[in-house]
Amino acid sequence: MTAPIFPLLNASDEVKSYLESGGILRAFEFGLAPDKPKPPYLVWQDISGIPQNHLDCPANIDHVTIQVDIYTTNADDLRNIREAVRRAFELDNSCTITGLRGNERDPDSKMYRTGFDSNWFVDR
Repeated sequence: MTAPIFPLLNASDEVKSYLESGGILRAFEFGLAPDKPKPPYLVWQDISGIPQNHLDCPANIDHVTIQVDIYTTNADDLRNIREAVRRAFELDNSCTITGLRGNERDPDSKMYRTGFDSNWFVDR
């Protein structure tokens, strides 16, 4: 099993108002977006995980940290999208937002970027 990132994003009308275009949600796993994606978009990737081991049986839950990065050409949208994604994730009781990253702007692409880390308890 994996954290329900895409289903939570896709269930949020607020997130889709920013990230959906032509019925396609611009949210990409493994930190990989297609070449020159239409902004705004979001990428996510697992950055660590710890099995929740037991003395009497194998682990049946993993504690996973997932990094989320948001890219856009509009600074105001950047903040709004980050908050919409956080709200969508926090609807799932197995998720906790654990770290916020600062905002930056790429000098070449002129894209704004921000992100956060989220911890999830994921059934195996």
